[in-house]
Amino acid sequence: MQPRPQSGTLPAMDQALDLLKRCATPAGFLAALDRRANYPRIWSRDGCICGLAALACGDPELVAALGKTLTTLGRHQGPSGQIPSNVTLDGQQISYGGKAGRVDATSWYILALCLYGRLAEGDELVAASWTTLERACEALRAWEYNDLGLVYVPVGGDWADEYVLSGYLLYDQVLRLWALRELDAAAERLGRTAGHERDHLADLITERFAPIQGSAGPAFFCAGFHPGARFSPFDAFGNALCCLLGVGSEQDRLASLRHAQQISRFDLVPAFHPAIEPDAPAYQALKLAAGGPFRNSPGRYHNGGLWPMITGFWALAARQLGRVELADRWTAGIKEANQQASWGFHEYLDANSGEPGGARQQAWSAAAEIIATASGLVD
Repeated sequence: MQPRPQSGTLPAMDQALDLLKRCATPAGFLAALDRRANYPRIWSRDGCICGLAALACGDPELVAALGKTLTTLGRHQGPSGQIPSNVTLDGQQISYGGKAGRVDATSWYILALCLYGRLAEGDELVAASWTTLERACEALRAWEYNDLGLVYVPVGGDWADEYVLSGYLLYDQVLRLWALRELDAAAERLGRTAGHERDHLADLITERFAPIQGSAGPAFFCAGFHPGARFSPFDAFGNALCCLLGVGSEQDRLASLRHAQQISRFDLVPAFHPAIEPDAPAYQALKLAAGGPFRNSPGRYHNGGLWPMITGFWALAARQLGRVELADRWTAGIKEANQQASWGFHEYLDANSGEPGGARQQAWSAAAEIIATASGLVD
């Protein structure tokens, strides 16, 4: 076997592939090569997003790493059916969340496993994991609490684990919809019964989250709500998935796309917009939500930071909506961000300065370059 070139000598796309391969272990994808905190673990969310990139590019080494990721996660399913947030390489430490459980970890597992079956001829693993899939769906159903179709997410209960939204959140509903669509397709391939009310869920998301017609504000899908409030920030991840999956009307999706374009900085989309400022009532709650040192000053991390990973899904959604020039611009923004600090592949850029922040050598920042130009991920 020829030694792999040092990453500094590789062209742009090969840089991303190289990092993903360096994050591939016998247990699955690491979230990052950065040794801080818990990043060098097998994460459901990160590993499955890297898996989408693997399926999109078809690289056998990366596809195999997805299979290992899914096997590791499924092996450590929790007693109530929940999929771990992350697992150490030796399997000795299993986390289902920090201050709150991670609702989206379970949906990402279902989605990635069923996509693995469809796109990588991996239905043998899907069939062997069917009981795990059924239990994961039961956990999501239990998290509806009122049995009315939408999962209820605690503060810190999904990818934005240091942000301050809680309740019925857009991102978690649309991700679950995508997972159930692929699960139903897998059930059909395997001759099994799924019977999930995915059409009802799509209608419910449109009814509860679509832009309010005639309102004076920007037209985009609502970030979420709970019995005491409707949340006004633009949730970039949730809106990207709506545009990608065909939720709502085409008019709604195009309006959301235009808003994402308008608020982009350095050709990347902010995680949430506008940022919560220090004089806002929610800023103290943002500080209390920190899992360690405070990272959410305005324009940074979840509080308006510019994430290549999220922008990858926006580029894919823009292609889905026929806006190829915009998709290419966002794709170029991802590559430019990943090149900063000697191909640092950082988590995010500061929206004010454009400086890289967060963990280095972040696998899903590399995956974003591939997802941005993918085909076949949405059936």
